[in-house]
Parts: sequence; C-alpha cells; structure tokens
Amino acid sequence: MKKNQYNGWIYLDKPLGITSNFALNKIKKIFKNSKAGFVGTLDPMASGFLPIALGSATKVIPYIEKANKEYLFTIKWGVQSETGDTEGKIIKRKKKYPSVNSIKMVLRNFVGSLKQSPHRYSSVKINGLRAYQLARKNIPFDTKKKDIYIHDIKLLNSISDDCACFYIKCSAGTYIRSLCESLAYSLDTFGLVTELRRIGFGDFNKKLISLDYLLSLVHSDQLNKLVYPIDDVFNKTNKIYLDSKQVKKVLTGSFIEMNDNHVETVKDKMVFAKHENDIVALGLIKESNFHPKKLLIT
Repeated sequence: MKKNQYNGWIYLDKPLGITSNFALNKIKKIFKNSKAGFVGTLDPMASGFLPIALGSATKVIPYIEKANKEYLFTIKWGVQSETGDTEGKIIKRKKKYPSVNSIKMVLRNFVGSLKQSPHRYSSVKINGLRAYQLARKNIPFDTKKKDIYIHDIKLLNSISDDCACFYIKCSAGTYIRSLCESLAYSLDTFGLVTELRRIGFGDFNKKLISLDYLLSLVHSDQLNKLVYPIDDVFNKTNKIYLDSKQVKKVLTGSFIEMNDNHVETVKDKMVFAKHENDIVALGLIKESNFHPKKLLIT
C-alpha cells in the first residue's frame, strides 16, 4: 500500500500577525511539500488552535469542519470600529462601561440557539467575493443571518472599567466580533475585540505546537513524532478491522458485508476501517454493510 510520507494532524498554535494561509505554507515546506490543509480560518489578529491536516488527513476535513470551537477574547467597551477589532477605524464612541453584575445578567441571553449576521469585515462570501473585500471598497451588500449555538459563555475577568475577558464554547460559524458587538449593544454601549485566542477545537488534543518550534526541527527525525494519527480527531468514532480480502474490495469502492454482532454497536454511524496499523477508509455502516466514503490509502 502506498502512503504519503506524512499522514495525520499538526495542532498548530498560530501566532499573531500572520494569516492562516501563510502558516499553512510554512507547514507545507517544513513537511517536505506534503499535501496539507487547515480547518477553521483564524484572522491575523487571532492566535491559537489551527488544526492542519497532512497527506490523507486532508480527505476527512469536510467531516470535522462543523466541530465546536472554544475561545478566549477580550472586549474594550465604549468604542466600535469598522472591522469589529483594533485593526479598523473607530466609528463610534460612548463613555458607558457596564458593571460586572450587568454583564453577567446579560450573558444569560447569549446561551443556546441564536441568529447571527456575519461581520461586514468577515471572510464570508457574497456573490463569490469576500465580505471584507466589498466592505473595503464601500460596495453595499447584505449578510444573511445564520443559526449558531452558544454552549457556554462566561466573564473571566473585568480587567478594568472599559475592558473585560471572556470564555466561550460555540458552534462552527460563530463570529466572535459580531457577538461582541451584540453583547455591547445589549449593555447599551459599544465594544470591539482587542484579543482573540482559540483554545479548543472539537475533541482534538489541546497540546499545541508553536510554528517556531516546528521550524527548528526542519530536517529532523523528530517531525514524525509530532504528527497525530488521522483518526485522532474522531475520538467518538468507532473502528472496524478488515482482513486483506476486505481491504482489496474497499479500495475498489465496493461495500463489504460485516459481522452482525459488530454491526449492532455501530449501525448507521461513521466508522474508520483499519487493516493492521493502517487506516484504510472512513465510511458508514448501513444494513449490515460497510460503505466506504473516503479512501485514506491508495
């Protein structure tokens, strides 16, 4: 079975000041131009958890894009900018700073199912163009409200009268800058994000690796030890084990019959099919058969 040299995940701690694409290109070079892709774009002003898939792991990206995210963020009260953060021009001011009690009271309204409009300076696409591209050219447009879900949000620290730090666990597609502006409006003031750090992504391991550390290991045998297995991001996904004949059928895209005793535990669920130490495919158990959806080796 042919395998790419690197197959799995790098859990990168993206530094401030660079785009997610810039970080991805650095990773590609470090791992000898391996095929790579990231999940969940982080703006240049945001730091933290950027999962990067190498080799065959890129094939399962669509299955984890909707994973929940966790962030730490800081709001500066009394000001609003064009971009919702410190990079944009200040457009509104109001010398009103909410109390700790009022913040905690309002946060109750920001848990559960919500409707949210992506920020005008977000990367959401409008007729093929990014919203921030249209906003910078002063081209009028509307962003459609989206359904999001906030699992948890809490005030961690009121740093000063005009500054507070928060934790949030939210669904994919949640725009923190938009959320901060909405939170500020509900407190009868304005607000913008001064710091944003992603600290969690689904069930992924939270031991992040810095870009500088990876760069220091170029041409080192240690790189392999930093790549997590493809199935590491699917802690709740079951595994089935195939023999050599079954592997050959799966690699042609054919379904295979499964043992009835095993099927009962994973019926109608996504599973990884393994052979020895190799992950062969991601697929679905349906009607006592395994149907491959993504082949992970060739």
